[in-house]
Parts: sequence; structure tokens; C-alpha cells
Amino acid sequence: MNTAFNALPVQELARTGALPTAKPLSQIGSEDSAVHLLNDFAEQKRSVLNSDMSVSEARLWMKLADTSFKIVENQAGDCLGILAIEDVSGEKPMSLAHRQGVALKDLRVRDIMRPVSELPAIHYRDLRVATVGDLVNTFREVHEEFLLVLDDDRHLPSRSYLRGLVSAREMLQRLDLTIDLEHRATKFYEIVHVVNGGF
Repeated sequence: MNTAFNALPVQELARTGALPTAKPLSQIGSEDSAVHLLNDFAEQKRSVLNSDMSVSEARLWMKLADTSFKIVENQAGDCLGILAIEDVSGEKPMSLAHRQGVALKDLRVRDIMRPVSELPAIHYRDLRVATVGDLVNTFREVHEEFLLVLDDDRHLPSRSYLRGLVSAREMLQRLDLTIDLEHRATKFYEIVHVVNGGF
């Protein structure tokens, strides 16, 4: 294979003392690329919990971690779902244990996670051409806090894999959008509905 490869243009940064590592938050708007909001597992390490872990242990890991969610995987490394910090805090674990008739210590992450089968998914190729405004409208339609992002396996074109995800909560934080606090939202998707700011 005699493919010709070209060198990329290189910039001299001799007079630059430091560079920001991400696009400044104040500069991300509704017309910007939605890719800015992707938690891309191809570029950053996934924050993972095992599906067999106890909920109390998961709560500890979630509090120690610098993330509001974790990927739930089985022993084979397959993604089974998403666990958000609010899933292991508050009344949800107690309520679930009561409904299942088990002790709180017997609840496992797989019992309380949000299964992938119940989460909406979009394709990476669609995300690449979408704007942040498109993403906000997508969250408004699906009424979920997370959007899974799938991509095609280069070696098996008919098969997809989990490339990453977009969190509505992180999107609101990164865009620094104004929220109407007079509206008492009971679910996170309702918070997305009361976002002001040109979307």
C-alpha cells in the first residue's frame, strides 16, 4: 500500500506560557458542536463499577470519585447500565430494598442502576454534525438524564459499541445556563424543560 501521508502544520508556541486545556465554558453556546459535551471513552478512562458490588460500597466509591455517574459493567467488561450519584443516595436504595423485601446491605449495583435497555442512544456520526442546541432539544424529547453514544466497530462494521455518553446535568453546568428555580422539578428531565438561554 503506497499511501502518501502529509505532515500537519505545526505552530511555534515559544512565547506562550500556558494554554487552556478545554474550550472555555463561557464560549460554548447553542450553535457550537455537540461533541464538546461528549464524555468520550475513546479519549478518557471510563469510571466503572462492577454490577455485583453492594450499593453501600458503590455509594462510598461515588462520593470519593470526581464524577456524578459511573458505568456499570459485568465481569466480562460489558456495559450493563449507568449509576448516578442520586441513585445511591437518599431514599431510592431504602425504598427499593423495602419493595424487594431484602436488607439494604443485600442490594447490588445491578438492582439500582439504570439499565442500558432503558436509556436512549444516539450515534456518534449524528453527534458530530449536531449543535449543542440540537442536544438540548434531544434531551427535552427523551426525558432522560443520559444519552448513550454508540459508534461503529471498525473491525466489525455491522456491530456498534458504547463510545461515550452525554449527561444533561453536566451539559447544564458546562453551559452555565439559567434555571427557573420557581418551577419545582421532580425529575431531572423537568429541569431541562425549564432551562432559559436561547435554546
